[in-house]
Amino acid sequence: MRSPIVYCGPMWGGKTEALVSRLVRAQIQDIPVLAFNPQRNQRYGTNDIKAHSGAHFPAIPVENGDEIVQICKERDPAVIGIDEFFMIPEAMKAVRALLDRHAKIVVATLDMDSEARVWDSVAQLLGLAEEVIKCPAVCASCKADAYYTFRKGMAPSSRVLVGTDDFYEPRCRSCFEAGQEAKRFQDGEEGLFSRQARRD
Repeated sequence: MRSPIVYCGPMWGGKTEALVSRLVRAQIQDIPVLAFNPQRNQRYGTNDIKAHSGAHFPAIPVENGDEIVQICKERDPAVIGIDEFFMIPEAMKAVRALLDRHAKIVVATLDMDSEARVWDSVAQLLGLAEEVIKCPAVCASCKADAYYTFRKGMAPSSRVLVGTDDFYEPRCRSCFEAGQEAKRFQDGEEGLFSRQARRD
């Protein structure tokens, strides 16, 4: 098994489902498996790794990468799964430490935020990965393959929003760019309106 293996792409691309499938397969093979989920990821009211499809796998919630390393030292799994990698501070440090222990690592993560900026830790992970699988979703606008996560105009501006599916949708590149342009135009219109109101 190559390591790290990374499933990445936008929301609703099946990344977590692919991760769960890998972990279940290792478990069936009687390989010691341990999975981790960021503490803040409580979308489904459980600590388990859980996909939109309903596929799930027991996981340990963690605040940072150091916790992952410490738990793995105590329990010595052969295969380690990490969901929502981009949400875990020092996760890349943990991956390097676990590779030094010859563990096999499988990760599911967004590769970009809703402004199409690559997460720094994910960029490092992709450079180190021995296998990378891009998992496209279906564009909410035109039904083409979607590789971008689009933040709708009414969403809060925080870079990470947990459990807020109503604020996001997957889009292909052209529909993503069209949406971004529409939001810029809307912001300009709002700014013009505000200036007019102040003058009145």
